[in-house]
Amino acid sequence: MKIKDFQHAGKSYFPSMFSDSSIKKIMKKAGALRISENAVKKLKALTEDYALIIARKAVKNAQYSGRKSVKAEDIEEAIKAEE
Repeated sequence: MKIKDFQHAGKSYFPSMFSDSSIKKIMKKAGALRISENAVKKLKALTEDYALIIARKAVKNAQYSGRKSVKAEDIEEAIKAEE
């Protein structure tokens, strides 16, 4: 799945990995002056889902290389596969 095709299904079975305040900080760093709660929820859900997709690919990369430990290079390869 490519990031440009990625859409959040709206369902999550895991507790949130990111706080609302961390998402707001990201949005403010991007230049937002005001941020709605719906915008925070949407970006948080998308960020969590994308991170999970990358993490799963990184784990597969490590396993393919015969390692149990995920390295930064596994994450970099997973991101490149998404581009």
